[in-house]
Amino acid sequence: METKQSFSTSEVAKYCHVTADTIRKWAEAGRIKVFKTPGGHRRIRREDLVKFLRENSIPVHGDLSNTGMKILVVDSERPVITMVRRFLERAPSAFLIEAAHDAFDAGFQVATFRPDILFLDMGLPGIDSMEMCRRLRELPEFVNLQIIATFAQDHEDATLRALENGARATLRKSFTPDDLRRALAKVGVEVI
Repeated sequence: METKQSFSTSEVAKYCHVTADTIRKWAEAGRIKVFKTPGGHRRIRREDLVKFLRENSIPVHGDLSNTGMKILVVDSERPVITMVRRFLERAPSAFLIEAAHDAFDAGFQVATFRPDILFLDMGLPGIDSMEMCRRLRELPEFVNLQIIATFAQDHEDATLRALENGARATLRKSFTPDDLRRALAKVGVEVI
């Protein structure tokens, strides 16, 4: 069964027990995070809707509770994060996606978000990504964490070191949707 990844303002209004006009006003005021389709329609991502409901003490409906697999994308390059997010949002499976742009945020997100899959930029400033891989593999609470190491350049030695330090797959930037699909398949996630 396909899980919706984004909702119209009318659909969100039903979850919030308000009118669609109220959702539009909240969006304009910045209270709820929205994006616009190429046709100019407002849409709210599943993870943003769930976060909004929880922050405002609105009960989360059962069909929203199944957020699916949690994926954290750690990369200093925003286009990389955007590409992974867009690819996964189009997938039929449900994914809850978070992003971190620096070493501090990466550590915080790993500890609080507790991802199932971690896309880790091996060239992230301010952190030894190889060491982070190794340490995460040693922690019992992250025994099932699947790490996909991303590299700006193709270095066979660095790729092998990432795999030796706990990464399950590697991905060279700039990657295609097929490259992303193959990397996810290596960690047991089939995306059609």
